[in-house]
Amino acid sequence: MAYLMHYEFEGRDMKKILFINPSLRLNSPTKFLPVGIASVMTYLDQHHIDFDFLDIDINEMEDERIEEYLENNRYDIVLSGSIVTHYKWMKWLTNTVRKYNRNSVIVIGNSVAGSIPKLFLQNSSADIAILGEGEITCLEVVKNIIANNNTWDNIDGLAYKDRNGNVIINKNRKGHKKLDDFPMINWGKFDTEKYFQKSYAAAKAIDDQKVRVMPVVTARGCAFRCTFCHFVFWNDPYRYRSPSNILAEIKRNIDEYQCNYISFWDDLSFASLAQAERFADAILASGLKFNWSAAVRVDLFGNPKHELRRRLDVAKKFKLSGCQSLGFSLESANSEILKMMNKKIEGQYFIDQVALLDQVGITSMISVVFGYPIETRETISETFDMCLKAKVYPSIGYLLPLPATGMYDHALKHGFIKNEDKYLDSITERQDLCLNMTTMGDDEVKHLIAEGAEKLNTELKIGLSSGKLLKTGGYNKHTSKKKLKKLTREKNSLILNYNEAEFEADLGVA
Repeated sequence: MAYLMHYEFEGRDMKKILFINPSLRLNSPTKFLPVGIASVMTYLDQHHIDFDFLDIDINEMEDERIEEYLENNRYDIVLSGSIVTHYKWMKWLTNTVRKYNRNSVIVIGNSVAGSIPKLFLQNSSADIAILGEGEITCLEVVKNIIANNNTWDNIDGLAYKDRNGNVIINKNRKGHKKLDDFPMINWGKFDTEKYFQKSYAAAKAIDDQKVRVMPVVTARGCAFRCTFCHFVFWNDPYRYRSPSNILAEIKRNIDEYQCNYISFWDDLSFASLAQAERFADAILASGLKFNWSAAVRVDLFGNPKHELRRRLDVAKKFKLSGCQSLGFSLESANSEILKMMNKKIEGQYFIDQVALLDQVGITSMISVVFGYPIETRETISETFDMCLKAKVYPSIGYLLPLPATGMYDHALKHGFIKNEDKYLDSITERQDLCLNMTTMGDDEVKHLIAEGAEKLNTELKIGLSSGKLLKTGGYNKHTSKKKLKKLTREKNSLILNYNEAEFEADLGVA
């Protein structure tokens, strides 16, 4: 039998449990309710598990305050999670928990642990890494501890350190097929009013009302496998909730929280035009009035396999049902790079979709990424030219190879990443050029992208200052006035350029 490394409180009847919501960017002017940890919390609450909650994000807790809290409050089980670009700080958190809670079982989920379970467990003080969906696995973990059960090899969907420090990886847990079985998220432990004050959306669509944004998950996973894209539900099929189940949660959000804007918080909200139309029809039939945004593919309204009239009709239904913006990615205009990305789209899809959405009054929120190994001066120019043709200013990013992606494997194979732990430390909370896999020098890549961005900014009359063209920026300690007595982390002092552009141009929300 395999036993957990830190597990020495057998016989204690009551177990104190803590959930921690980390902060991706501590001083960011925008905050969004975290659906991942909230869903796990809701699931445990439904099964009558009592726990405390520490919301670092909305309370703007510096590392020193977090340390003080953990020093003064002892827990048997601590659960948290984040995306893999928060790797360095999550190691700090687990080490700090261990310092003051020697016998705690530390459970970490989401991609920061689930995509690299062995690496994360070996380099942190965490005991358990959750692989994939967290609700059922976390419940089984907590129940195991409450029952004083020392064995862990019978729980799917986790990795753990045994008493000798060896990492044991159990078999994957298949994602729950029917998402309607999960309870709607209970936001009772969150300070929703603070989150409303620090969130925003397309306020221009709501006249003079302040935006009260809430996230709703409609689907899990993605129907596609782009080589740069990392998501939590790696091996699970694309699944989506029924329209009636989604609308019940939205109605609750409107009635209880006076929510007026829904951000559908999915990797891919709609995988097909038929699915999209069913949902729009359901909203219209419900009589509910709310504004919303979602993530789609560039071929949802741009692929000519559906007649233009059909695509236009569905887009009109979207607009009538409250859709204000759709986010989708061009990523690159170059056909060979798109093939390397496994995007399975054509550039013309992008042009046609932007035009169609503009025709019905829906804003296109576009992203592009530069830095694929075959990127050249010409391919960079090609992508900017296509954005100019579509008359959109995108969110501009550098390729960042992340674990469990084709590009990460490429970077390892070809020696761009020599030490995974150091590499993942280096990308924490960063948005600049972290790893250049092109044949061009760093300065040339940065110059070409800045040049293209400035051209777009000028010709489209966006009005961004030169320092806000890209989502890159400087980094500094969370506390600059005094040196923290314990470990510190880095932060990005700038919000994303695209969001800032939208805020300045369109919102005007206090």
